[in-house]
Amino acid sequence: MTMKFQQSGRKGRAGISPFLATVILVVITLMIGGILYTSFRQMIVAQVKNPSVTLLDTNVSPDGETMTLDVKNDGNVPVMLQAIAISYGASSNVFEEGGTGANITLISTSSGSATMQPGDSLTAKVKTNFSVPTFATFTVTVVGDQVAKAFNIQA
Repeated sequence: MTMKFQQSGRKGRAGISPFLATVILVVITLMIGGILYTSFRQMIVAQVKNPSVTLLDTNVSPDGETMTLDVKNDGNVPVMLQAIAISYGASSNVFEEGGTGANITLISTSSGSATMQPGDSLTAKVKTNFSVPTFATFTVTVVGDQVAKAFNIQA
């Protein structure tokens, strides 16, 4: 007993073209690669040390010599304040924290010392040997153990 199969008008099995299958596989591969890239990038960026400081506020007294500075550690590692440099025109002063030449008065700190943990801030008071006129622009440079950043401030 032999069986005969009837074939319809088509040859072989029905399916999608090889070109369309290749395009679909490439798109799926790119999507998976993009998802993996963003996932691993976020994990790696979180582990990279990023020291950074920001000058939140500056208050210059009416005499133009005494300044109160609010500094924040907006990085992801502890930063120890080492110095603050203030310059106006040809005049400049460097104020050091700690040691024998210390001339920064720490008014308030989150940690009780010049070391700021990530997110912490401190308030420092300095007195320059020159006067910054009202509405003049001067430069404040905050120096930490891992970072130094300059800010242009208007009095």
